[in-house]
Amino acid sequence: MTNHIVGAHALTKHMESNILKTSQEAKAAKALDPAVIDATVGMLNREDGNMYKFSAVDTLLKELSDPEMYFYAPVNGSKAFSEGVLDWVLGRNKEAILKQFHVNVIPTTGGSGALSNTIYNFNDFGQSILIPNYFWTPYENIAEEANLKVETFQMYDEEYRFNVADFEIKAKALAARQGRLFFLLNDPCNNPTGLCLTTEHWRQLIKVMNEIAAQDIPVVFLHDIAYIDYQMKSETESRDVFNAYLDLDPRILAVIAFSGSKTFSMYGFRIGAQIGLTKSAEVIDDFRRVGDYSVRARFSSVSRPAMSVIGKIFSSPSLRAGFLAELAAARDILKKRIAKFRQYAQTEHLQTLPYGGGFFIGIETKNAHIFEDLVADGVYVVAMPGLIRVAISSVNMDEIPRLVSTLKKHV
Repeated sequence: MTNHIVGAHALTKHMESNILKTSQEAKAAKALDPAVIDATVGMLNREDGNMYKFSAVDTLLKELSDPEMYFYAPVNGSKAFSEGVLDWVLGRNKEAILKQFHVNVIPTTGGSGALSNTIYNFNDFGQSILIPNYFWTPYENIAEEANLKVETFQMYDEEYRFNVADFEIKAKALAARQGRLFFLLNDPCNNPTGLCLTTEHWRQLIKVMNEIAAQDIPVVFLHDIAYIDYQMKSETESRDVFNAYLDLDPRILAVIAFSGSKTFSMYGFRIGAQIGLTKSAEVIDDFRRVGDYSVRARFSSVSRPAMSVIGKIFSSPSLRAGFLAELAAARDILKKRIAKFRQYAQTEHLQTLPYGGGFFIGIETKNAHIFEDLVADGVYVVAMPGLIRVAISSVNMDEIPRLVSTLKKHV
């Protein structure tokens, strides 16, 4: 008998770090004082402060028929969306991967829906998942919702290279202790650091996972590619890391979490995909079975207008070409901002973590009151343990000099 209104499992729930709440506070402060710098939210803004909208998306939204706009979306996705996602995500590696792998696509409520479904279904309650020590904080919330814990490895070694050695130590220890390895990594354009791994990094990671799988231990790795289309490379080059997948042990399940919300700036529409890849027919059957069940049990289906728009872009060569041109222009905005940020950071001797693309720059700090200190000087960022995340996506060029000098003052 209990006397609390919430279930016992929910007693400890408390949102310690709410990125969206911080962003709302920053927006409110900027509305009162335009000099406030809002470097909090993972949305790409133009130089005038308005969100970067794709005209291809905007036009298609206005032209949707009633069924394309208002009807329920197919639970398993429209053909144009589901087949288009595979082509879009895998790029020139698609043919080679489809020759070796069984693949299934499950539409989800944004990339977060793909993360949540995968974390919930491919772990035993009470176990731990492995992530880097610098991570998007909602990963912890998603894990807790699934009755799981998180354990970390050091993302960087002493020379700020990706720390494959520590990953191997922590992955093998965790797998041996709990008889399972579930590994989650956001790459490329890591949130919150901006790190981008090379194909060789992925080959080394997969080598470790293969060694664990060879001991008859279940291995699942969840590849969060939310910002893949904002790497400082072309769409073709940014997909080259998937070539490393060809080395995967047949018993391993790889799950790619794709965010249409990010790629198409359809943030509020919540559209994404959970893509399962494995060389085992039995494993892909399990992926499909539990994924379909969870979609129906959790959110039934995804945003119909978003699926309609993205499906049209995927399936029309002319629409796709136009969208790709706009995407290149979006990346150019980020390139110019990061170049200016680096210029001033060098002058101010402000050390940043390695950046290869995406919406965020990571800066390590030992100042436990960094958030409050920056707010006092009119700058909003997201503070994480030992790190601040600076959303270069939401600041304009004119704000960068003061942003850098203020960060240097308090970091």
